[in-house]
This record gives sequence, C-alpha cells and structure tokens, in this order.
Amino acid sequence: MSARRGGGVRRPWRWIALGGVVCLLAWIALAVGIALGVDRTTRIVLVTVAAVATEGLVWLSAFLLGLRVFEARQRLWQALRARFAR
Repeated sequence: MSARRGGGVRRPWRWIALGGVVCLLAWIALAVGIALGVDRTTRIVLVTVAAVATEGLVWLSAFLLGLRVFEARQRLWQALRARFAR
C-alpha cells in the first residue's frame, strides 16, 4: 500500500527536510549568539555546530539522493570558482 501512496518516494525528502531544519536551527542559534554578544568560546562552539550541521546536510543529501547529486554539486562549485578566479 505504501508504494501506492508514494511513501517510498517521499521518505528521503522527509529526512532531508529534517536535516534542513536542524541546519537552519543551528544557523539561527549562531545568529542569535552573535546578536547577544556571547563570549568567544560559545561563538566558536556555535560556528562549529552550524558548520557540522551544514556538512551533515550535504552528506545526508548525497547519501539519500545518490552520489551523482554530490558530484554535480562539486562540478558546480568548480565552475563557479573558475569563473570568479579570473
């Protein structure tokens, strides 16, 4: 029955959406921390959590959608770097 409802197709997007929410919350926490003027150690922790959450989202997406998406992302970044390196 789940195949009839398309559950197999939507499941990866649910995980990616959850990862996106976690990543967004990490960045919001960083912005709030900076706005409140937290100390250096707390800021470093917030930056690290936001960076790890972002990288985790990229790898989660690559795992769930397939490595081709990750490879396309890599080619896109190389093209952008080549364009702005001139």
